Amino acid sequence: MNIKNIYFMTLNNKPNESEKPAKFFQFKQIDDDTTEVSIFGDITSWRWIESDVSAFSFKKELDAVETPNIDVHIDSYGGEVAEGLAIYNMLKNSGKNVTTIVDGFACSIASVIFMAGSKRIMNTGSLLMWHNPWTYTAGNANELEKEIAGLRKMEESSIKIYKEGSNLEESTIKDIMDAETWITEDEALEWGIATSKIESAAKQSLESKTFHSTIAKLKSLEKENRELKELENKNTSSWDEYWR
Repeated sequence: MNIKNIYFMTLNNKPNESEKPAKFFQFKQIDDDTTEVSIFGDITSWRWIESDVSAFSFKKELDAVETPNIDVHIDSYGGEVAEGLAIYNMLKNSGKNVTTIVDGFACSIASVIFMAGSKRIMNTGSLLMWHNPWTYTAGNANELEKEIAGLRKMEESSIKIYKEGSNLEESTIKDIMDAETWITEDEALEWGIATSKIESAAKQSLESKTFHSTIAKLKSLEKENRELKELENKNTSSWDEYWR
């Protein structure tokens, strides 16, 4: 097969625009007040596929946002530390009211982006994952030691951000990262990482029914108590009248 034939086959196998995968990283203005941002892919310096998110592409769209509020939905396994830190700082310094929401996973550097929200919300069953940054490399002892020193500094950056947005001590954060820990929505709320969580519709419905049932019982008890007091006052009045 010659080069001409290969080139021809490539052209014929090129997907149509309608066949391209949906763009998972997007900005969408919901109304005059809020823009919704989806980060549903890997954080990378180069967008190899549609779902990849780079700081460069993120900044271009963030700069165009005119609404005062930004809701950032996250479902990502993480990616490059430098890119994630840049996105975190862009959101923090945007001057917008930023709310971050974990729809599925926010792992590794994606969990750092989650910390950019003044409101940080976990969905039912969603998870964070904290761990130490890692890399692969080759070289002599000096080059490897330099790589290790760089990784330690990246750890420090993440620890600082996690500490600012939680009630955890630095040593505890380090232990969590060393253990490569998955964090549930309840743990995130307890540790101050999340500011709130979204309950499932079924649980909300059950809690609402329980709440209204409790209120109804309290009102019934109040009514019974009031009637007993009225009866007691009436009996006391009758007794006083008898002795007069």
